[in-house]
Amino acid sequence: MTKPPKMYKMSSSSEISFPSKAKVPARDSFSICASLFLERKKAAMNIHPLSPSCYLLSFGTVSTRLLPLPPFFLALVPSIISFIIFLVLVEQTSYLRKKGGAPGPVFVLPFIGNAISLVRDPTSFWDTQSSNSSRSGFSANYIMGRFMLYIRDTNLSHLVFSNVRPDTFLLVGHPFGKKLFGEHNLIYMSGQEYKDLRRRIAPNFTPRALSTYTSLQQIIILKHLKKRESLSSNNQNKPISLRMLVRDMNLETSQTVFVGPYLSEEARELAVDRLAETLSECAIKSKTKMGNNHEPSCLIDFWMQEMLKEIYAAKSAGEPVPPHTSDTEIGGHLFEFLYAAQDASTSS
Repeated sequence: MTKPPKMYKMSSSSEISFPSKAKVPARDSFSICASLFLERKKAAMNIHPLSPSCYLLSFGTVSTRLLPLPPFFLALVPSIISFIIFLVLVEQTSYLRKKGGAPGPVFVLPFIGNAISLVRDPTSFWDTQSSNSSRSGFSANYIMGRFMLYIRDTNLSHLVFSNVRPDTFLLVGHPFGKKLFGEHNLIYMSGQEYKDLRRRIAPNFTPRALSTYTSLQQIIILKHLKKRESLSSNNQNKPISLRMLVRDMNLETSQTVFVGPYLSEEARELAVDRLAETLSECAIKSKTKMGNNHEPSCLIDFWMQEMLKEIYAAKSAGEPVPPHTSDTEIGGHLFEFLYAAQDASTSS
C-alpha cells in the first residue's frame, strides 16, 4: 500500500526544502516554485491582488504591479478635472464676450481654436472668413489662444492702420523676420518712431518721383521684351521657359528703381546680409551725389535729398542728427523695399 505524498514547506531561510529521497514530478516542482515566488512577491510589496489604486504594466506575457498611487493624488484628480473644465468655460466665455454680434464660429476648440482647419486647408479657412465678413466687413475667430478679427472692408482697414499707438495696434511679424530683415526694419516699428520714419519716406512717392520710376520701368521692360523676342526668333518651334526671364525682369526693375546705378551687377546676386551691407554703401554714394546738387534718378536719391536737408537744418540749429538717418538703417529699409517689390511683382 502506497504512502500519501508528503507536503513541502518553506524553511526559515526562505528556500524550498525537499526530503532527500522524495521524487517530485518536474511539472509539480515548477508549479510549487512559481506559487511560492508569487506569494513572496505579494508579501514583499504588500499589494492586494485586486487593489484598484495601483498600475499594472504588461510586457508580453509578463505582468508587473507597481506601487499604489498616493492617496492625496487620488483625492486631487476630481479637482484637476474641475479646474480644466473651468479654464475651458472661461476661455469660451471670453471669446463670446469679445466676439459679440460679429460673424464667426459660436464654439471653438479649447486652447487651439480653429488652428487645425487653418493648417489643414488654409485656402478654405480664409475663404470662410471672407464669406462671413461679406456683410459687416469683418468676422471673428480664435487661433491658439488669441482672439482674431478678420477685416475685409477697405475703410475699416484704413482706420486700423491709421491708429499707430503701441497699445492699440501692433503688427506681429514672423519670428525669423529680424534675422531676415535685420534689427532696423519697418515690420516691428510702431508708435511715434514709425510715424517719423513714414514722414521721412513720404517724399519718395511724390508725383515727380513716381514719374521717374515709371520711366525707368518702361525702359527696362522694353529691353526685356526685345530679349524675349530675340530668343523666340533664334529658337523657332521650341518652347521657351519664361520663369527665369520674368524673374530677371522683376529683379532689374525693382533694383534699378530703388537703388539706380549704385548697385553693381555683382552685388545683385549677393546673400541677404551682404546685400544689406552693399545697400548701405549705396546710401553713402547717393548722399554724396545729392550733396553735390545732382538731379535724383531713383528712389534712394529722392530719399537722401530730403534727408540731407533735415541733417543740415539740425546741424545749423545745434541739434542732434535726426533718427533713422544712419547708413545701416537706410540699407535695411532698402532691402525691405526690394523684398516687398519682388513679392508683389512675382505674385502678380
